[in-house]
Amino acid sequence: MDWKLTATKLFCESAEKWVTIIVYSNGSTKCGYYQRHLAKGGGGSKGNCHFQGTCQLMEEYREDVFQRADVKIVENKN
Repeated sequence: MDWKLTATKLFCESAEKWVTIIVYSNGSTKCGYYQRHLAKGGGGSKGNCHFQGTCQLMEEYREDVFQRADVKIVENKN
C-alpha cells in the first residue's frame, strides 16, 4: 500500500457529534472523540458513546477504505 492512514469526519449517532475516524494501513482504527473524551477521562461532555472495543461506525469506514483501496489496486494493474 502506498498510504499510511486516512481520516474523515462522520456523524456518530451514539455520541450525537461529528467525530474524526482514522484508519491506518495495517487495519487499525481510532476515533478522535473517544480518544479525547472517554479513553483519557478528558473534560467536556462525554455524550453517549458506547465504544466497547468495537464500533460500527469505525468498522464500516474501515471496510469502505479497504474496499476502495482494492478497487484502485485492480484498476492500476490494467
